[in-house]
Amino acid sequence: MKIKQKGVFWHVHHDVLMEYCYNYQERVDCIKNNKPREEIKTRLKLFKPVKGKLPSEYVEACEVYSKAGKAFDKADEALDKANEALDKANEAYDKANEALDKARKAYDKANEALDKAGKALDKARKAYDKANEAYDKANEALNKARKALDKARAANMPAILKLHEKECGCKWSRSGGITKQFN
Repeated sequence: MKIKQKGVFWHVHHDVLMEYCYNYQERVDCIKNNKPREEIKTRLKLFKPVKGKLPSEYVEACEVYSKAGKAFDKADEALDKANEALDKANEAYDKANEALDKARKAYDKANEALDKAGKALDKARKAYDKANEAYDKANEALNKARKALDKARAANMPAILKLHEKECGCKWSRSGGITKQFN
């Protein structure tokens, strides 16, 4: 039987009953390569897709959270790129300024390079500020989506726990996750 690669799964992490998993195989590899040897078998046994129908409010909250997470990832990536461009522009600016101090004979050429680097720095700063603004908005949306997800989870926990008991049957608890089963 082929397991779906993404969706809502039981026990993606030991301390969360269920959550959205973006890549099943990636998580399996992470468990195999990074978790204590005595936990791996149990973690892999309990990590499985939710088969039953989840409350629609929770499913919708998952979708919103997933979209917000993707937007956040894109904003984070854009911020990283803008930061790299800012670093490069800062380096160029510093080199140009250094050349100006060292090469008085080439003052005109060095001053021209400084002007170009300054323009690049201004452009990079603007891009950085724009990316940072997008990052902040995406982070705010992600936090809002997380609150909605937490609210939906809490509101639907009795149904979720019932579905979990039916599908998984393990002795998961909010306070101990599945770690008690490793002892």
